[in-house]
Amino acid sequence: METTTQFSLRFEPDLIRQIDEEAEKEYKNRTELIKEAVVHFIKEKEEKEKLKLVAAELWLKGEISETNLKKVLNGEEIKDLKFGQSWIEETLHEIRR
Repeated sequence: METTTQFSLRFEPDLIRQIDEEAEKEYKNRTELIKEAVVHFIKEKEEKEKLKLVAAELWLKGEISETNLKKVLNGEEIKDLKFGQSWIEETLHEIRR
């Protein structure tokens, strides 16, 4: 059986009211609703990270355009990807000398 840990959260009264209303609609208690929301948030972030990796790999292979890459990665991530690509190319060039 999986153990759980109890901790407290502080929310504004209006947010607690909204949570309670939504929990009632879903036939859940506050804890169940918040836990479900957090699990959903984490899974969504993980899926977005996987999508970013796939898009970067496809761009590095020349299989998607930078325009399509920009739909998934932000400017800083693209900058880092380009830096990594040029570093790898330079390193391989030096090794092959």
